[in-house]
Amino acid sequence: MEDGMSLHKEISKFKEQWDLYWEGIEKPGQCIFCEGNRLYWNGYRERSASVMIEGEVVYLTDILCKRVKCAQLGCGKSWTLRPPGIMPRRHYQLCVLAHGITRFFASPHETLTSVAEDHCCSRRTVDRWLHWIAGVVEPSDLLRRLYLVSRERALKTIFKVRGILREVPDKIIYQKTVNNFCLLESLGNPSGLGFMIEKAVADRDRITTYRYPFIPELAR
Repeated sequence: MEDGMSLHKEISKFKEQWDLYWEGIEKPGQCIFCEGNRLYWNGYRERSASVMIEGEVVYLTDILCKRVKCAQLGCGKSWTLRPPGIMPRRHYQLCVLAHGITRFFASPHETLTSVAEDHCCSRRTVDRWLHWIAGVVEPSDLLRRLYLVSRERALKTIFKVRGILREVPDKIIYQKTVNNFCLLESLGNPSGLGFMIEKAVADRDRITTYRYPFIPELAR
């Protein structure tokens, strides 16, 4: 009973934070596409998302997101202002993705199917997460960045993250996934993977797990 009440309380906190964002968000001063300054509100959309709360995947609905449109001649594009932590065109948020990948690589008994069952998604979705992390950036670029930021901290964090993971199956995509995962977690320490991806993606459209995007900003 207490666990259920705690979970309900945390869900309420999530929704309260998003409601405050909806009420307090100011209209941007510049278009993200053309950098023009003639903008107006363009209604709203409702989002749904699956997030990790108290160690469980929770499906949330009715997440209100305001839309803004550019009135600059020759542009006219619109986009959605999302609450912090909600990624564009992604139902399973980065906290779920990071938890699922850790589970998959942490135990020799975990499979795509078992991770999918625990995270309320399909086997294909988990496989897509692995490919997405593998393709988001080159591990060598991330490693160079880590050494520039802090050689000592980088090594400690990499070994800490890598230490909880099992030996990766002899499959190139898995090798690259786990390398990128460890490096991204290290670069984002203490906020982790979600912080790094959110910082790189910002408000850009069409960054989803359905594609294999390269995000060079992560290496810079």
